[in-house]
Amino acid sequence: MPHYNLLSKLVPVLAAVLLIAACSKDPQPPPVPTGPVTQKETNSWVLDSMRYFYLWNSTLPAKVDTQPGAVAYFNLLKNKDDRFSFLYDPNDLSSYPRYMLYNFGIDFTIIAFPNAPAGAIGLIRFVLEGSPAAMLGLRRGDYFTRINGTIVSSTNAATLSKNLLQQSSGTFTLATVSGTTVKEGTAVTLPAQSLGENPIYGQGIRTVNGRKVAYLFYNYFNDGYNTAVKGVFQDFKTGGANELILDLRYNPGGSVAAAAMLAALIAPGITGQSGFVKYSGNSNLGQRIVSFTSALSVPESGGPIAFSSLEPARLSLSRVFILCGSQTASAAELLINNLRPYMQVYLIGQQTFGKDKGALIIQDMRTPRRIPWTLMPICYNLANSKGEGGYTNGLTPQYIVDELSKQPLSPVGDNTDPLIARAISILNGNGRQTAPAPQISPRVYFDTRQQQANRNVVRLPAALFRK
Repeated sequence: MPHYNLLSKLVPVLAAVLLIAACSKDPQPPPVPTGPVTQKETNSWVLDSMRYFYLWNSTLPAKVDTQPGAVAYFNLLKNKDDRFSFLYDPNDLSSYPRYMLYNFGIDFTIIAFPNAPAGAIGLIRFVLEGSPAAMLGLRRGDYFTRINGTIVSSTNAATLSKNLLQQSSGTFTLATVSGTTVKEGTAVTLPAQSLGENPIYGQGIRTVNGRKVAYLFYNYFNDGYNTAVKGVFQDFKTGGANELILDLRYNPGGSVAAAAMLAALIAPGITGQSGFVKYSGNSNLGQRIVSFTSALSVPESGGPIAFSSLEPARLSLSRVFILCGSQTASAAELLINNLRPYMQVYLIGQQTFGKDKGALIIQDMRTPRRIPWTLMPICYNLANSKGEGGYTNGLTPQYIVDELSKQPLSPVGDNTDPLIARAISILNGNGRQTAPAPQISPRVYFDTRQQQANRNVVRLPAALFRK
């Protein structure tokens, strides 16, 4: 087995990953090489790591190629079906993923709009509470026509966004829309910062058709807010909630422990020993079903969560309405799929991202350390307790609804939002799977939230896999 260790922590803004410890150690590791590190040594370390852990290790070459640099070599090794594995240098901040929401406090999409300057317009989908963007008055549903003075179009949106993430500030030229008329307004400059997020938004209870319907917009599975989530569900239970609308439309994933906790708070008939998630790896890693107790015992931050501590807040519902979209990814998809063995899940929105994989974080932990790179290869397929997975193309809602079909966008949690309105319609007894949209949905050219979903893979603490 290669000689490296697996990390238990990573900079919070990085992609969520599945952390798994090496299952055994060679009794007598070979001596650490001396002298300058060669490209052959680096590439050999990458290949050895992939041979043991990589989900597609049977496709790897027999010999190491000493010519390419580490990143180029790693990319050559990746299987054609692998969208998520990557390599980065912890000492080089430029190699870390950056996300629009946590740099500038907004997420936006670029959509077709014939009367805009270049036939497209920017639409702010989400504004981070407490961010400079929020304090400057930007709101969900605002439009803009330019980024740093350049008119947005169908062809330059991705490039403008990528370039923006490399800069210390960004300027957005706001616009107003009246019918088909677009009028440019003031330019707002946002500083690039490292922003944190309270992922709990818009919680509350409303009455629909005589039912007490709880609503929660949850934007990221962050163990730092587990206590707050339990508090929200305690309030739901105290308020007599007997239905739940869970809004995960922009949730890119996060902690498995947080996902397991949320599942236990929602579903009926679950015990601590009930299976939460099944991992299936290559012949070296094998398969394993992780129970709720095990998943809750090792959150990414904070102490273990006792299954019994959830009882006062558990709703134990027979069904749940989950709102989703193309940005719903990773642990959010895991929650949806892994609730299905225990209850009826009504999925409303659009096809989810399709991230049914788990990755490792691998670093050279020898002393002295020789290889500076951090390797994150995909190593597991994910499934629920019944072995149901395989949602590489995303999870398909029973009720297809596009939130962009109604503009301006409604505030988070508003009953006029198309996804929420569809859930309420079902609660009112209209269970048809198709319904006329309020307006025709515009074509989407680009969405910033995809940048975060592209790097979020399910993350699991190493302790679950140590022998």
